[in-house]
Amino acid sequence: LGGKIYFVGGGNLSGSKNIAERYDPVTNTWETLSSMSVTRGGVASAVHNGKLYAIGGQDLSSVEIYDPSTESWSSGVALPSEVNHGAALTVNGKIYLIGGRNSSNQNISQVLCLDPSTNQWQAKASMPTARHGHKLVWFENRIWTIGGSNGSSTNKVESYDPTSNSWRVDATLTVNRHWPFA
Repeated sequence: LGGKIYFVGGGNLSGSKNIAERYDPVTNTWETLSSMSVTRGGVASAVHNGKLYAIGGQDLSSVEIYDPSTESWSSGVALPSEVNHGAALTVNGKIYLIGGRNSSNQNISQVLCLDPSTNQWQAKASMPTARHGHKLVWFENRIWTIGGSNGSSTNKVESYDPTSNSWRVDATLTVNRHWPFA
């Protein structure tokens, strides 16, 4: 975002954090930003229209938006229910939140789409495999959902077409894994 890397929320052995930091590769320095209003372990994030969205997290359905031009956080449109450890991606001006866990820590397959023009989350076709700890990639006009955990590490790869609101099962990974980098 703006040529800088943002790092927000998360946690360690002492619990979830509400901290936000920004890395500037030009100066090779980290800067502490204003904190989010709540701690967000298991938070998903996406960038839209020059702003950073912190979406859900453990025990949360709320959304906070960081505006670098004002250096402040504001409230966004809340999710219909808690989602933690999901993954988010911005595609064609909309934010997609895919999978994760619910308030009972059950893996979910739900897909929610935030259309900033209507300011509402809308349910889309559920992905075939409920999971958390997966990664998303936009490639060949599809959102690819890769790996994750559905009780144990999975090798599942499935892709979503936002235009037709449909899923396709793709070639599996050669090794099961969760929390990958993509």
